[in-house]
Amino acid sequence: MQEQQLEPLWDEGISSLLYGEYERLQRPFTMQDLRGYANEHAVRIGDILETLFLMGIYGAWKYTNENGEEQKLDEDALNAIYAKGRLEDADLEAFSGLWEPAE
Repeated sequence: MQEQQLEPLWDEGISSLLYGEYERLQRPFTMQDLRGYANEHAVRIGDILETLFLMGIYGAWKYTNENGEEQKLDEDALNAIYAKGRLEDADLEAFSGLWEPAE
């Protein structure tokens, strides 16, 4: 019987970029870092944030707020930020903490 491969739940290209940059920098990402990657690689910041959210929901990455408290990410939170469509600067201000791979 042939084993079936499951499709990734998030954008693998963005995921690879983020893991590679994390390995290079050896520190968590700020929103400024993420905006820089979006500009440098011609990727929408919303796509990067969606990928991080999905990786966070499934335990591959984590987000800590500006007080250093890890925040629980879930699909309801992801849906809430996309409820009005494309993300704007004001939407991104809510994520002034740090993103990094989970240990």
